[in-house]
Order: sequence, then structure tokens, then C-alpha cells
Amino acid sequence: MLINGFITGLIMGGILSLPVLGVAVIYGITGIPNFAIGVIGVFGGFVTWYFISSSIGLAIAVGIVVCFIIGFVIQRVLLTPISERGGDSTLFFILTVSVGFVFEGMLRAIFPRPNISLELPRIGTINLGGFTVEGFKIIALVFAIVTLVVIRLMEEHTEIGKSWQATSQNLKLAKLVGIKTTQVFSIASGIGCALACVGAIFWGSLYNLQLSSGWDLGFMGFIVAVVGGIGNIWGGLISALIMGMVMSFSGYLIGGEWQSVILYLIVIIVLIIAPKGILGSERSL
Repeated sequence: MLINGFITGLIMGGILSLPVLGVAVIYGITGIPNFAIGVIGVFGGFVTWYFISSSIGLAIAVGIVVCFIIGFVIQRVLLTPISERGGDSTLFFILTVSVGFVFEGMLRAIFPRPNISLELPRIGTINLGGFTVEGFKIIALVFAIVTLVVIRLMEEHTEIGKSWQATSQNLKLAKLVGIKTTQVFSIASGIGCALACVGAIFWGSLYNLQLSSGWDLGFMGFIVAVVGGIGNIWGGLISALIMGMVMSFSGYLIGGEWQSVILYLIVIIVLIIAPKGILGSERSL
């Protein structure tokens, strides 16, 4: 049971870390929390499901690209202009939640189904200590870790990554040296929403995606990001893995109905001890 719970927790944490990374990228660079990120990701999951009968690779690509474009446009047309006019956190909360409800309404209108299951290819099994794990579940965890490493490498070795870092650290100076900060913000938002889409696709392949799943995924992503240190991608990954373990073992040991109670009690305790999260909040990657 211990091995089963451990592996299940790792997988759940890996999937959960993808929207967390999306939250960290968007907030770390723009300083604007986008509470619609989960709904946008699930919208991309439904788009993927719609095209999956034609080609799995094409369907996933379409879903990710759609979410990137949505995130890019929302940031460019809505969030950045309002931020430049002095919008505060309360306004952004109301605004992005409203955007989330718009996309949930579009989901209900375009895809009149209560839930879907994304049938992605199963690529064999792996035996770990007598417990059999589908290879695809391991891929979900590995993908999350690789994504984090790629983001770090982009930050250190690419022009767009360096512009992310400069923009997040000193917006005025970044503008003075000629960095197109509006474009940087828009690309960051697009990448964040694309990561949420990948998380929704993995989630939909292991469980079911419901029309309201976006709020659950997005809210949990923000909670886990805050516990790790919002804007800190390493903290987000560690927090996601810990929360995955908590959800897994609490389900095995005391029943699934207690998962939320244990999870949020731990969130409260961690934030009392470390208000800025496990590794500290930062507005940079």
C-alpha cells in the first residue's frame, strides 16, 4: 500500500504541477494572477477531445495552440492595458474570474456533454515493487519535471528567457533598454495557459474532465502555488508533489471524503508557519 500511495501521489503531484507552473510563469513575469487559467486549460482539453478521433498528435497540438492564443490575446487586449491604467489585485480577480465564466459558458454551449474522457495511447506498464503503473502516468510526471527544466534553460540561455527575467525584476528599466514588455507579458500568459491545457489533457486521460473541472484545477493550482511560494517554480513543483502525496495517502488511510479536510488543514498550517510559502514568494522565475 505504501508503494501504491507513493507512486499515485507522485503522479497526481506531477499532473497538478503543470497548472501550478502556468500560474508561476504568468504571475512571476506579469505580476497579474489569472484566475481563469484552469478553465482555459480545460477548454483546451475539450478542444483536444473534439479532434482526437482524427489524430492524437494533431488534437493535442490544436488544444495547446488554442490555449496559447487565448492566453496571449487576453493578456494583450485586456490585462496589460488595465494594468498600465493602475488596475489592482481586486479588479484582476473579478476580471479574470469573469473571463473564466465566459469560457465555461462557451464550453457548455459548444460541447453539450457533462464530462469527457480523453483516450490517449497506453504505452505499456512498469512494475515497481509489485505495483503495476501505466507507462503513460510516468510520462505525465516526467513531462512536468522536464517542463520545469526547459523553462529554466530558456531563462538562462535564450533572449526571450532573459527578457522574462529582466521584465519581472524591473519593468521600468526593461522598457528603457528596449524590451517589448507587452509582448513578453503576452507570451508568458500564452505559455502559462498552454501548460494548464497540458495538465488538463493528462488529467482527462487518467480521470474525467467535467465542464466545471477548470475551477477545481485552477483553484488547486493557485493554492499549491501559494504554498510553494507564488511565482517560484521550484517551490510550486515541490508543493505539488507534497500535495499529491497528501491526497494519495489520506485517501488510502482514512478515506477519500477526508482528502480535502487534510489537504486544506496542511495548507493553513504551512501558511501560518511560512506566509510566503515553502521557498518564498517571488515575482521572477
